[in-house]
Amino acid sequence: MTSFKRRVISAGMWTMGGYVVAQFLRLASNLILTRLLVPSMFGVMSIVTMVMVGMVLFTDLGLRENVIQSPRGNDPAFLDTVWTIQILRGILLWFVSVLIGGALYFADRMGWVPAHTAYADPVLPWVIPVATLSLIFSAFEPTWTSTASRRLEQSKLTLIELASQLGGILVTLALVAVERSIWALVVGSLIPAVIRNIIVYRIIPGAPNRWHLEPAAVHEVLQFGKWVFLASVVGFLFMNGDRLMLGGMVSAHELGVYMVAYLLVYSVNQAFGRLASSVVFPAISEVHRNRPEHFGRTYYRFRLFFDFGLLFMAGFLFNAGEWLVHFLYDERYAGAGYMLEILSLELVALRYNLADQGFIAKGETKLVSNLIIVRTLVLFVALPLGARSFGMVGAMWAIVASYFASVPFSLYYKYKLKFLHPGKELYVLPMFLLGGGLGWLLSQVTLSWRH
Repeated sequence: MTSFKRRVISAGMWTMGGYVVAQFLRLASNLILTRLLVPSMFGVMSIVTMVMVGMVLFTDLGLRENVIQSPRGNDPAFLDTVWTIQILRGILLWFVSVLIGGALYFADRMGWVPAHTAYADPVLPWVIPVATLSLIFSAFEPTWTSTASRRLEQSKLTLIELASQLGGILVTLALVAVERSIWALVVGSLIPAVIRNIIVYRIIPGAPNRWHLEPAAVHEVLQFGKWVFLASVVGFLFMNGDRLMLGGMVSAHELGVYMVAYLLVYSVNQAFGRLASSVVFPAISEVHRNRPEHFGRTYYRFRLFFDFGLLFMAGFLFNAGEWLVHFLYDERYAGAGYMLEILSLELVALRYNLADQGFIAKGETKLVSNLIIVRTLVLFVALPLGARSFGMVGAMWAIVASYFASVPFSLYYKYKLKFLHPGKELYVLPMFLLGGGLGWLLSQVTLSWRH
């Protein structure tokens, strides 16, 4: 077995193993918290998360991706410049969050915010600037983590992430036990970034980053990041547009119920997304730098795994969504069952998004921006129309349609870049039926036991 293959397999096992453990911890804490706190708190926190993610993406220059892809990815001057830009960006983001909280407070006092929606919750303007302190803490993370990703060294990164997540969960549960308020969730959300930096700075050996801005490095960051920035801005609107629009259409309670279905699908989405960014992107970037003639073959080897996993999970959740929600949550969240079954179909389209990593590895970041723009336009047109015509059911189908909208364009771009294989796009589709059959069987067996 080659050194490259060993590194890919090891990185993949650590990434997926760590993600499974992380999701188990997140699910366990979520099940406890949903029984101790009211749904409206999760609705408000979903808005806070959306604001944080939005600010991060609206200022994203692809710093980690640049370190992984750049020929200067091991140059101290380049890395110090990246670290300095990262810190300046984190401080700027926190000041912006203060302005957003103030603007929301003023708008609510002036009566501009629709009453009885998640945006009208009186605690929201105060939660936003406190929760976004985590952006400053994260900004001081050294570039060691990016260079480790470049070398496919996922073992240490996974252990650091699990340790920080576990610390955050334990602190959150302890705070909720003392005070059942949204502030327990807010303070607990700050802990992982603090723990992560403590571990990296105190335990992991390595040369520390220093304050430095090299003009050539700044130029490279900006050149690489201009299309990443556009993709991130539009990507924020796509990834958070559902909550952005639903937050102004439904109550905090209804948004909290939707978040249960969203997070269950998102956990699968993130598992494969994490594998794509942590393993596939560094691996195919290395292949593109050193053995470009093997790029297409390497890409489809990864795609095979994605196709099997995503199609199987899509079929399973499509037939077992109602049962899964009933099994995991109490009756207050029962409405999330049908939402989960519809949203599961987005996983079928998600397998085509692995091509985005291939485009970035080839330096074609503009193509990724184009694909995300298509998805976003369809989402923002279809969701309001679907919700107005068919309620939440129509909104769910609109979200699914937005994921499929970019598939034809993605296939065309792969054809232009000469790594499209039509047969390999189709022959694994029966995995959806296999997953669906298992989901149906499990729900039927459980139903028969109940009666």
